[in-house]
Amino acid sequence: MGKLSSAFTLAVIVASLLFPLSVLSQSTDIKYPETKQVLSIVEDAAQAVAQKGEAVFADFRKKGGKWLHDDTYVFVIDTKGNVVLNPTRPELEGKNQINLKDAMGKPFIAWFIREVTDYPFKTQGWSHYVWFKPGQEIASWKTSFVKYVKAPSGKGYIVGSGLYEMRPEKVFVVDIVDEAAELVRKDGRKAFPVLRDKTGEFNYLTTYVFVVDQKGADVVNPAFPQHEGKNVLALQDSRGKFFIKDMITMLAAKDSGWIIYSWPKPRTTKPSDKETYVKKVKYGADVFYVGSGIYLE
Repeated sequence: MGKLSSAFTLAVIVASLLFPLSVLSQSTDIKYPETKQVLSIVEDAAQAVAQKGEAVFADFRKKGGKWLHDDTYVFVIDTKGNVVLNPTRPELEGKNQINLKDAMGKPFIAWFIREVTDYPFKTQGWSHYVWFKPGQEIASWKTSFVKYVKAPSGKGYIVGSGLYEMRPEKVFVVDIVDEAAELVRKDGRKAFPVLRDKTGEFNYLTTYVFVVDQKGADVVNPAFPQHEGKNVLALQDSRGKFFIKDMITMLAAKDSGWIIYSWPKPRTTKPSDKETYVKKVKYGADVFYVGSGIYLE
Protein backbone atom coordinates (compact mmCIF):
# COMPACT_ATOMS: atom_id res chain seq x y z
CA MET A 1 0.00 0.00 0.00
CA GLY A 2 1.25 3.48 -0.77
CA LYS A 3 0.62 6.76 0.98
CA LEU A 4 -2.88 7.49 2.18
CA SER A 5 -4.84 9.05 -0.61
CA SER A 6 -6.27 12.53 -0.34
CA ALA A 7 -9.70 10.90 -0.53
CA PHE A 8 -8.97 8.84 2.57
CA THR A 9 -7.59 11.86 4.40
CA LEU A 10 -10.80 13.73 3.58
CA ALA A 11 -12.83 10.75 4.80
CA VAL A 12 -10.98 10.85 8.12
CA ILE A 13 -11.79 14.54 8.54
CA VAL A 14 -15.44 14.09 7.57
CA ALA A 15 -15.86 11.08 9.87
CA SER A 16 -14.35 12.95 12.80
CA LEU A 17 -16.70 15.87 12.23
CA LEU A 18 -19.88 13.89 11.63
CA PHE A 19 -19.29 11.06 14.07
CA PRO A 20 -17.43 11.96 17.28
CA LEU A 21 -15.59 9.24 19.24
CA SER A 22 -18.54 8.61 21.52
CA VAL A 23 -20.83 7.97 18.55
CA LEU A 24 -18.43 5.92 16.47
CA SER A 25 -17.34 3.41 19.08
CA GLN A 26 -19.82 3.48 21.94
CA SER A 27 -23.08 1.60 21.59
CA THR A 28 -26.00 0.76 23.79
CA ASP A 29 -25.73 -2.69 22.23
CA ILE A 30 -22.43 -3.38 24.03
CA LYS A 31 -23.23 -5.98 26.64
CA TYR A 32 -19.99 -7.23 28.18
CA PRO A 33 -17.38 -5.39 30.28
CA GLU A 34 -14.46 -6.87 28.35
CA THR A 35 -15.75 -5.25 25.15
CA LYS A 36 -15.96 -1.89 26.88
CA GLN A 37 -12.46 -2.47 28.24
CA VAL A 38 -11.00 -2.97 24.75
CA LEU A 39 -12.81 0.08 23.39
CA SER A 40 -11.63 2.20 26.29
CA ILE A 41 -7.97 1.23 26.08
CA VAL A 42 -7.81 1.81 22.32
CA GLU A 43 -9.57 5.17 22.49
CA ASP A 44 -7.31 6.29 25.35
CA ALA A 45 -4.20 5.08 23.51
CA ALA A 46 -5.27 6.77 20.26
CA GLN A 47 -5.91 10.01 22.11
CA ALA A 48 -2.47 9.78 23.73
CA VAL A 49 -0.83 9.31 20.30
CA ALA A 50 -2.81 12.25 18.89
CA GLN A 51 -1.64 14.49 21.75
CA LYS A 52 1.88 13.26 22.56
CA GLY A 53 2.89 11.51 19.37
CA GLU A 54 5.59 8.88 19.23
CA ALA A 55 6.84 9.78 22.72
CA VAL A 56 3.94 7.84 24.24
CA PHE A 57 5.15 4.57 22.72
CA ALA A 58 7.57 4.16 25.64
CA ASP A 59 4.59 4.20 28.01
CA PHE A 60 2.91 1.44 25.98
CA ARG A 61 5.93 -0.80 26.74
CA LYS A 62 5.86 -0.45 30.55
CA LYS A 63 4.90 -3.79 32.10
CA GLY A 64 2.24 -3.66 34.77
CA GLY A 65 1.08 -0.24 33.63
CA LYS A 66 -2.19 0.89 32.12
CA TRP A 67 -1.29 -0.26 28.64
CA LEU A 68 0.49 -3.57 29.35
CA HIS A 69 -0.82 -6.01 31.93
CA ASP A 70 -2.09 -9.61 32.04
CA ASP A 71 -3.20 -10.47 28.48
CA THR A 72 -3.81 -6.82 27.59
CA TYR A 73 -1.42 -4.77 25.48
CA VAL A 74 -1.49 -2.02 22.88
CA PHE A 75 0.04 -2.55 19.44
CA VAL A 76 0.79 0.03 16.74
CA ILE A 77 1.26 -0.47 13.00
CA ASP A 78 1.25 1.90 10.04
CA THR A 79 -0.98 1.78 6.97
CA LYS A 80 1.70 -0.08 4.97
CA GLY A 81 1.78 -2.97 7.43
CA ASN A 82 4.97 -2.05 9.27
CA VAL A 83 4.86 -3.06 12.93
CA VAL A 84 5.81 0.03 14.93
CA LEU A 85 5.19 -1.41 18.40
CA ASN A 86 4.30 -4.80 19.84
CA PRO A 87 5.55 -5.15 23.44
CA THR A 88 4.78 -8.88 23.59
CA ARG A 89 6.38 -9.76 20.23
CA PRO A 90 9.26 -7.28 19.82
CA GLU A 91 10.78 -9.45 17.09
CA LEU A 92 7.98 -8.23 14.80
CA GLU A 93 8.85 -4.57 15.25
CA GLY A 94 10.52 -2.66 12.44
CA LYS A 95 9.38 -5.23 9.90
CA ASN A 96 6.61 -5.23 7.34
CA GLN A 97 4.07 -7.83 8.39
CA ILE A 98 1.24 -7.15 5.95
CA ASN A 99 1.35 -10.79 4.86
CA LEU A 100 1.46 -12.18 8.41
CA LYS A 101 -1.21 -14.83 8.91
CA ASP A 102 -2.76 -16.29 12.00
CA ALA A 103 -2.91 -19.99 12.88
CA MET A 104 -5.81 -20.46 10.44
CA GLY A 105 -4.18 -18.65 7.53
CA LYS A 106 -6.06 -15.38 8.04
CA PRO A 107 -4.03 -12.25 7.03
CA PHE A 108 -5.09 -10.21 10.04
CA ILE A 109 -2.56 -7.37 9.66
CA ALA A 110 -3.99 -6.65 6.22
CA TRP A 111 -7.44 -6.72 7.83
CA PHE A 112 -6.41 -4.09 10.37
CA ILE A 113 -5.44 -1.82 7.51
CA ARG A 114 -8.67 -2.42 5.63
CA GLU A 115 -10.72 -1.73 8.74
CA VAL A 116 -9.46 1.84 8.88
CA THR A 117 -8.85 2.66 5.19
CA ASP A 118 -11.29 0.78 2.96
CA TYR A 119 -14.66 2.01 4.16
CA PRO A 120 -15.73 5.64 3.60
CA PHE A 121 -17.97 5.69 6.69
CA LYS A 122 -15.36 4.75 9.31
CA THR A 123 -11.69 4.78 10.33
CA GLN A 124 -11.90 2.04 12.97
CA GLY A 125 -13.31 -1.44 13.40
CA TRP A 126 -13.17 -4.97 14.78
CA SER A 127 -11.17 -8.01 13.62
CA HIS A 128 -11.41 -11.63 14.75
CA TYR A 129 -8.52 -14.06 14.33
CA VAL A 130 -6.46 -16.74 16.08
CA TRP A 131 -3.35 -15.54 17.92
CA PHE A 132 -1.07 -16.43 20.81
CA LYS A 133 -1.55 -15.25 24.37
CA PRO A 134 1.63 -13.73 25.82
CA GLY A 135 3.86 -16.56 27.05
CA GLN A 136 1.71 -19.35 25.58
CA GLU A 137 2.31 -21.57 22.57
CA ILE A 138 -1.32 -22.52 21.92
CA ALA A 139 -3.28 -20.06 19.80
CA SER A 140 -6.70 -18.76 20.89
CA TRP A 141 -9.44 -16.75 19.24
CA LYS A 142 -8.79 -13.05 19.68
CA THR A 143 -10.95 -10.01 18.95
CA SER A 144 -9.17 -6.69 18.40
CA PHE A 145 -10.39 -3.15 17.97
CA VAL A 146 -8.22 -0.91 15.75
CA LYS A 147 -8.34 2.81 15.16
CA TYR A 148 -6.54 5.19 12.81
CA VAL A 149 -4.92 8.24 14.42
CA LYS A 150 -2.55 10.95 13.24
CA ALA A 151 0.31 12.04 15.50
CA PRO A 152 1.50 15.67 15.80
CA SER A 153 4.42 14.65 13.56
CA GLY A 154 1.93 14.15 10.75
CA LYS A 155 2.46 10.39 10.64
CA GLY A 156 -0.60 8.17 10.64
CA TYR A 157 -0.81 5.09 12.84
CA ILE A 158 -3.21 2.25 13.49
CA VAL A 159 -3.56 1.71 17.24
CA GLY A 160 -5.15 -1.48 18.49
CA SER A 161 -5.75 -3.84 21.37
CA GLY A 162 -7.76 -6.98 21.93
CA LEU A 163 -8.70 -9.80 24.25
CA TYR A 164 -8.93 -13.55 23.88
CA GLU A 165 -12.11 -15.63 23.75
CA MET A 166 -14.38 -12.58 23.81
CA ARG A 167 -18.10 -13.20 23.87
CA PRO A 168 -20.08 -12.18 20.76
CA GLU A 169 -21.58 -8.71 20.73
CA LYS A 170 -24.18 -7.05 18.54
CA VAL A 171 -21.67 -4.31 17.75
CA PHE A 172 -19.44 -6.94 16.09
CA VAL A 173 -22.36 -7.98 13.90
CA VAL A 174 -23.20 -4.43 12.85
CA ASP A 175 -19.55 -3.84 11.95
CA ILE A 176 -19.27 -6.94 9.76
CA VAL A 177 -22.65 -6.40 8.04
CA ASP A 178 -21.87 -2.75 7.30
CA GLU A 179 -18.59 -3.82 5.69
CA ALA A 180 -20.16 -6.65 3.69
CA ALA A 181 -22.98 -4.35 2.54
CA GLU A 182 -20.45 -1.79 1.37
CA LEU A 183 -18.66 -4.43 -0.72
CA VAL A 184 -21.95 -5.50 -2.30
CA ARG A 185 -22.90 -1.86 -2.91
CA LYS A 186 -19.62 -1.30 -4.78
CA ASP A 187 -19.15 -4.62 -6.56
CA GLY A 188 -22.50 -6.39 -6.65
CA ARG A 189 -22.20 -10.13 -7.23
CA LYS A 190 -18.43 -9.84 -7.65
CA ALA A 191 -18.27 -9.40 -3.86
CA PHE A 192 -19.86 -12.79 -3.19
CA PRO A 193 -16.65 -14.91 -3.35
CA VAL A 194 -15.10 -12.64 -0.73
CA LEU A 195 -18.06 -13.17 1.59
CA ARG A 196 -17.88 -16.95 1.08
CA ASP A 197 -14.14 -17.23 1.77
CA LYS A 198 -13.73 -19.48 4.82
CA THR A 199 -10.34 -17.90 5.60
CA GLY A 200 -11.72 -14.39 5.11
CA GLU A 201 -12.69 -11.79 7.65
CA PHE A 202 -16.43 -12.39 7.19
CA ASN A 203 -16.31 -15.93 8.60
CA TYR A 204 -15.21 -16.85 12.12
CA LEU A 205 -16.48 -19.21 14.82
CA THR A 206 -20.30 -19.29 14.37
CA THR A 207 -20.38 -15.91 12.56
CA TYR A 208 -20.92 -15.68 8.81
CA VAL A 209 -22.52 -13.30 6.31
CA PHE A 210 -25.44 -14.33 4.11
CA VAL A 211 -27.04 -12.56 1.17
CA VAL A 212 -30.60 -12.96 -0.17
CA ASP A 213 -31.74 -11.30 -3.38
CA GLN A 214 -34.98 -9.37 -3.96
CA LYS A 215 -36.76 -12.49 -5.24
CA GLY A 216 -35.93 -14.43 -2.09
CA ALA A 217 -33.10 -16.51 -3.52
CA ASP A 218 -30.23 -17.36 -1.16
CA VAL A 219 -27.16 -16.21 -3.11
CA VAL A 220 -24.48 -16.32 -0.37
CA ASN A 221 -24.49 -18.73 2.56
CA PRO A 222 -21.06 -20.16 3.43
CA ALA A 223 -22.32 -21.93 6.57
CA PHE A 224 -25.27 -23.63 4.82
CA PRO A 225 -24.25 -23.84 1.14
CA GLN A 226 -27.06 -26.31 0.41
CA HIS A 227 -29.45 -23.32 0.40
CA GLU A 228 -27.49 -21.30 -2.17
CA GLY A 229 -29.28 -20.85 -5.47
CA LYS A 230 -32.64 -21.76 -3.94
CA ASN A 231 -35.60 -19.55 -3.15
CA VAL A 232 -35.88 -19.47 0.64
CA LEU A 233 -39.02 -17.37 1.14
CA ALA A 234 -40.87 -20.48 2.32
CA LEU A 235 -38.06 -21.46 4.69
CA GLN A 236 -39.29 -21.77 8.29
CA ASP A 237 -37.42 -21.94 11.57
CA SER A 238 -38.11 -24.59 14.24
CA ARG A 239 -41.11 -22.59 15.47
CA GLY A 240 -42.69 -22.19 12.06
CA LYS A 241 -41.52 -18.60 11.53
CA PHE A 242 -40.99 -17.51 7.90
CA PHE A 243 -37.93 -15.53 8.90
CA ILE A 244 -36.57 -14.73 5.43
CA LYS A 245 -39.95 -13.36 4.37
CA ASP A 246 -40.10 -11.43 7.66
CA MET A 247 -36.66 -9.90 6.98
CA ILE A 248 -37.70 -8.66 3.55
CA THR A 249 -41.00 -7.32 4.89
CA MET A 250 -39.17 -5.52 7.70
CA LEU A 251 -36.81 -3.84 5.23
CA ALA A 252 -39.59 -2.64 2.94
CA ALA A 253 -39.87 0.54 5.02
CA LYS A 254 -36.29 0.92 6.29
CA ASP A 255 -32.72 0.13 5.34
CA SER A 256 -31.69 -2.10 8.27
CA GLY A 257 -33.03 -3.89 11.32
CA TRP A 258 -32.85 -6.82 13.74
CA ILE A 259 -34.86 -10.04 13.76
CA ILE A 260 -34.85 -13.04 16.13
CA TYR A 261 -35.51 -16.60 15.00
CA SER A 262 -34.36 -20.15 15.71
CA TRP A 263 -31.62 -21.59 13.48
CA PRO A 264 -28.81 -24.17 13.86
CA LYS A 265 -25.27 -23.06 14.49
CA PRO A 266 -22.82 -23.92 11.68
CA ARG A 267 -21.87 -27.61 11.65
CA THR A 268 -24.83 -28.51 13.92
CA THR A 269 -28.45 -29.49 13.41
CA LYS A 270 -29.99 -28.41 16.73
CA PRO A 271 -31.80 -25.04 16.41
CA SER A 272 -30.65 -22.16 18.62
CA ASP A 273 -32.11 -18.70 19.09
CA LYS A 274 -30.32 -16.23 16.85
CA GLU A 275 -30.51 -12.44 16.61
CA THR A 276 -29.66 -11.23 13.13
CA TYR A 277 -28.92 -7.79 11.72
CA VAL A 278 -29.93 -7.31 8.08
CA LYS A 279 -29.20 -4.42 5.74
CA LYS A 280 -30.80 -3.58 2.39
CA VAL A 281 -28.32 -2.80 -0.39
CA LYS A 282 -28.89 -1.61 -3.94
CA TYR A 283 -26.54 -2.35 -6.82
CA GLY A 284 -27.86 -1.01 -10.09
CA ALA A 285 -31.34 -2.46 -10.54
CA ASP A 286 -30.68 -5.25 -8.03
CA VAL A 287 -31.63 -5.25 -4.36
CA PHE A 288 -29.83 -7.50 -1.88
CA TYR A 289 -30.39 -8.23 1.81
CA VAL A 290 -27.07 -8.66 3.62
CA GLY A 291 -27.10 -10.11 7.11
CA SER A 292 -25.26 -11.77 9.97
CA GLY A 293 -26.14 -12.60 13.54
CA ILE A 294 -25.21 -13.88 16.96
CA TYR A 295 -26.54 -16.93 18.73
CA LEU A 296 -28.11 -16.06 22.06
CA GLU A 297 -27.02 -19.16 23.98
